Amino acid sequence: MSSAAYGQSTSVQVATVDGQPIFAAEVERELAKAYPDRKLADDERRTLLARARDQVIDRRLVLGRLVRQNEAASTADVDLALAKLEKQVTDQGAALAEHYQRLGITRDQVRQTLLWQLSWQAYLNKHLTDENLARYFERNRRDFDGTQLRVAHLLIKPAGSDDAARDTAIKQAEQLRESILGGKLAFAEAAKKHSQGPSAKDGGDIGWIERREPMPEAFSAAAFALNVGEVSPPVTTTFGVHLIQVLEIKPGSKTWQDAAERLRPAATLFLFRRLAEQERTEAKVERVENWP
Repeated sequence: MSSAAYGQSTSVQVATVDGQPIFAAEVERELAKAYPDRKLADDERRTLLARARDQVIDRRLVLGRLVRQNEAASTADVDLALAKLEKQVTDQGAALAEHYQRLGITRDQVRQTLLWQLSWQAYLNKHLTDENLARYFERNRRDFDGTQLRVAHLLIKPAGSDDAARDTAIKQAEQLRESILGGKLAFAEAAKKHSQGPSAKDGGDIGWIERREPMPEAFSAAAFALNVGEVSPPVTTTFGVHLIQVLEIKPGSKTWQDAAERLRPAATLFLFRRLAEQERTEAKVERVENWP
């Protein structure tokens, strides 16, 4: 993005949290950080920008919560971090004003970023302890201990790519689920008659899956929330709309230490979302309509 475009996006307000503005430039930087080398079509870019704006909003909410709980970094800590950062720039022979202009960011925005980074890291250092990781593991054991599920699914493919076609497929799946739960139709029978997936002939049985493979995340997350015999509500993936039934469960044996590499980021995301939801009940969030 050119410096002129950055200058424009710096002044374009796309949301507010408790009256404090969020500008398009911040959202665009969030998107660029997530997809640094990916060329995006216009429709995809708009969708991802909307998600990036939500992420920035949630970060503001979490920071607001930390401030309210007196767990945010102090002004002195932020000043020190900013001084170190600016010294690195000047030691390289660059002028600070030109450096910020080239990045399309103001000094105040850098301070805000440092406040977030320092505050969030301090919060994680305090709360993401071994004890809490072990507790999170126990509450979500099947997601991390290597458990495998044998599952069946019933796939309804939307007749088109628009929202109306998707909604029609979801409604059809809901009606089939009601028939299955009401005992009018067995899941395997429903899959043989109505599923549009290749496993239809096998009553929807697709065999064993793990928590993070080989199925899409939405599918796996829904499946691992079920017990044997339960049928999920409609689940939408890029393949279509699914109903899922768990046929068998093979428990895993991993400990929380074995799963630490995946457990830590999952627990971090859980803490982030929990704080954002807590603050959302107190804060006023407004999004600019028709953006992006």
